[in-house]
Amino acid sequence: MQRRTFLAGSAALAGATFAATPFAFAQGKPETTKVAIAVGGKNLFYYLPLTIAERRNYFKDEGLDVEISDFAGGSQALKAAVGGSADVVSGAFEHTLLLQAQKQSFREFVLQGRAPQIVLAISKKAMPNYKSIADLKGKKIGVTAPGSSTSIMASFVLAKAGLTAKDVSFIGVGAG
Repeated sequence: MQRRTFLAGSAALAGATFAATPFAFAQGKPETTKVAIAVGGKNLFYYLPLTIAERRNYFKDEGLDVEISDFAGGSQALKAAVGGSADVVSGAFEHTLLLQAQKQSFREFVLQGRAPQIVLAISKKAMPNYKSIADLKGKKIGVTAPGSSTSIMASFVLAKAGLTAKDVSFIGVGAG
């Protein structure tokens, strides 16, 4: 797939995000035109479809007045939606699963990417003798925010190596 095709497809997907939402069109008009979207780290590549839709005025073209609030991490963005200060969260799919497990009715209605797009990287300067994930025991791991998709992914990687999140310290560093 060519880059332009991918970007156009991603933008169209983001622009179509609201077609299946509670703000969906009834008889050609949206129920409401004001929509608050919470996102955890809007500057991240992960949220490129949202940024493209915003910058290309796809929301305005559909008659929507969208306010995007950027939070330090996905867990805070999710709290905004759960608390009612945001209508929609642009975030990781695993948050939907975690909420459903807590008997909260949140539903994913558009997938913005096919892969998590998150990487766990180790600095050779900070850990010159690093050999395996087990070497992270007792270390600090920077994540956008505790409970965010970055901490969930790191926990998954740790679990594959026989460690738990309690074996490390997650430090919220934001998305900057």
